[in-house]
Amino acid sequence: MVNARSSSSSRFNVLLTQDRPHSEQHWTSQLPRLLEPQGVASYLVGTGQEAVDLAERMEFHAAVIDMSTPIGPEQLAAGAHGSGHDGFWVLEVLRRLPSNPPVVILRKPAFSQRQAERTLNDALRLGAFTVLKKPVDVEQVLAVFRRLVDKRYRGAWPLG
Repeated sequence: MVNARSSSSSRFNVLLTQDRPHSEQHWTSQLPRLLEPQGVASYLVGTGQEAVDLAERMEFHAAVIDMSTPIGPEQLAAGAHGSGHDGFWVLEVLRRLPSNPPVVILRKPAFSQRQAERTLNDALRLGAFTVLKKPVDVEQVLAVFRRLVDKRYRGAWPLG
C-alpha cells in the first residue's frame, strides 16, 4: 500500500507509516498536501515491512513511524494493529541505513507514567528524534518537522 504523494525527484523525502487507513482529514493525508508545494515527497505505507523495503530502495530525510503499524501484510489483512512496539523494529532498521534519517515516533497513550517513560527512553536510546503521544494533529507534526530541519539540516531542506 505505498502511496507516493509526490515524485521521488523532490529534494526532501519523508516516510510515513500508519496503523490503519485514515480519512482525508487525518494528518497522514493533510501533511503530504501541505508539504508537497515546498518540495517534499511523502511516502505513506501501511506496514513496517513496506517501510523497510522502501527505505532500502531510496533515501529518506525523515520518517514518522507509528508504533502500532503492523509489521507485515498478514496483520494488516486481518485488521490487527501492531503490538504497540513494532515501530521499534522499523526504527532499528532505519538507524542502520547509510542515510540514517531522523525518526519521529508516534505512540499510543500509556497506561501508566512508567510505561510512557519506558517507551520514551527506549525510543531515544534507539536514536529517535522525538516521541509524540497519539492522537496528533498536523500542526504538531509540522512543528516537529521545523525542529528536525533546523537541528539536522541547519534550517534548509537537504539538496538532493
